[in-house]
Amino acid sequence: MHSLQLGITTTMRRSTIEHIIAERSGRKWCLFLDRDGVINRQVVNDYVRCWQSFEWLSGAKSALVSLRTWAPHLVVVTNQQGIGKGLMTIRDVENIHERLQEELAAVGVVVDAIRVCPHLESDQCDCRKPNPGLALDWLREHPNVEASLSIMVGDSRSDLEFAHKLASQTGGCATIQITGEPVSGNGSADASFESLGEFAKAINYKRGKERDKTAMTITESS
Repeated sequence: MHSLQLGITTTMRRSTIEHIIAERSGRKWCLFLDRDGVINRQVVNDYVRCWQSFEWLSGAKSALVSLRTWAPHLVVVTNQQGIGKGLMTIRDVENIHERLQEELAAVGVVVDAIRVCPHLESDQCDCRKPNPGLALDWLREHPNVEASLSIMVGDSRSDLEFAHKLASQTGGCATIQITGEPVSGNGSADASFESLGEFAKAINYKRGKERDKTAMTITESS
């Protein structure tokens, strides 16, 4: 029973990835990514307060190299409540992100933006996930990007709720969950993966199959 269920889940995930790729082919869209738990290791019961405590998750950097060749735009959206709590400053977080971007630039990855919510949960701001303000603000600044083709990759319920709220305001947003707290029902993801690297591998595999099909069609028609 377990193996049958796994097979069904895998088939559904492959079908979803095929659809996600096909729908965005040749169009301008943005890949939104959570930071802690997706790109770097989350500090349990604390925050990444400086670059010395920032730890890349295994395979995350190479995954971003791969995903950047596919996504026309890449934006990181992250809650950093530690700023509001006075545990670190905005400048501390900016330093972390400058180093992050430097390391990614060294391997050919350009991050369009890193958008941060510094507020406390009790502030009830529009920019703290699960509210979609961080993405909506960036999309308003880039009207040439098709907002309804956005993809959100996150590891928590908050990230997936963010994606669903964004979809309700833009007409669409695909949701990818990196293994985190289980989410089901209306907040469920379109597909889930153990890591950002596994998501990138799935995208690469399906894109390769699509390229093979295109090459075969051209050969057969020539």
